[in-house]
Amino acid sequence: MKILFYGGSFDPAHKGHAALLAAAAREIKPDAVHVIPAYHSPFKERSNTPFTLRMEMAKNAFKNIPARIIFDNFEYKRRKKTYAFEIIEYLQKIYDKPKLYMLVGTDALNEIPSWKRPDFIFKNATVVAGKRAGLAAKEKLAFKYRALKARLPKISSSQIRLEILVNGEAGKNAGPSAEIINKYRLYFLNLHDWLKENLKENRYLHTRSVSALAAQLALINDVYPERAALSALLHDTGKSLTDKGLLAYAKKYKIKPPFYDLIRRHAPDLLHSYVSSHIARTEFGITDELILNAVERHTLGSAGMTEYDKVLYVADIASKDRKYKGAFTLRDLALKDLDRAAVIAAGMKIIFTINEGKWLCPQGNITWNHLLKK
Repeated sequence: MKILFYGGSFDPAHKGHAALLAAAAREIKPDAVHVIPAYHSPFKERSNTPFTLRMEMAKNAFKNIPARIIFDNFEYKRRKKTYAFEIIEYLQKIYDKPKLYMLVGTDALNEIPSWKRPDFIFKNATVVAGKRAGLAAKEKLAFKYRALKARLPKISSSQIRLEILVNGEAGKNAGPSAEIINKYRLYFLNLHDWLKENLKENRYLHTRSVSALAAQLALINDVYPERAALSALLHDTGKSLTDKGLLAYAKKYKIKPPFYDLIRRHAPDLLHSYVSSHIARTEFGITDELILNAVERHTLGSAGMTEYDKVLYVADIASKDRKYKGAFTLRDLALKDLDRAAVIAAGMKIIFTINEGKWLCPQGNITWNHLLKK
């Protein structure tokens, strides 16, 4: 028997996945297809999307493919990371001398030599790969594979997740998965719901604008855009509270940033960055320190800022909704040189504070001096 198997996170499953599987079914003509969603991919962080929902999205995405498809929960039953060679061993046990075909996209194809026991994979299965527009296989791969003739859509799960984060809705690229995404408020749609309910409309729109620029800057600076976009969505959650509310919140949860006593007396609104980080952790279960730190530092900055810190620090005052003099120039600079933009941003914040006749927090000066020195 010819058995085709297709594993992946399917987080979410989309029309690109469906096009790849349809092309493979058409060209290979397998007797059966095993679609095997990952419980925990060996090459990715554990998905926040429950396995059952990712399986459901796969079923929706592949329902019109003319093939005998078995939606296999093999990995879910194991409840641990599963490698491709283990899937091959599993299929060899349930079929009598099957001819196995392993379906992958071009991105995965390039990584197979670094997978666990690649020689076993090549010996016991034929690797079948699709070509995604804009993504090519490496010129010289150390193994043979079967390339599908079909050209596939230029789309990825990470791209869809990013679109949902920034736009607050599941767009057309999500395809059949959109219904499940919307129903269960996946990919932080629940965060958008919270922001709409707790922030003023202009503040929510600002948050979305910052998220869009943060994602763009992250891509340019080779850091994860989803992480940057999420930190931007969270950065002003503390703005849901008044100055009095911020003081009460900080007291209740023992939040004491640098220069806390001075901030408390002169500018309690500056507490919103630290409160936002706490809300991200407690309300939305964020444990990623890179995100939490970026949120905490987005107003006053700090010495030793990470790329994520600088992305959000700059995006917050250079987003497209900002209309003050210099915002466009800063945004244009950030797209070319993030480090230089961070220096300019720190200076702009100090000058703005002075011009407004407001108290100048020493932390802002520390950030300026550190960035300038670097």
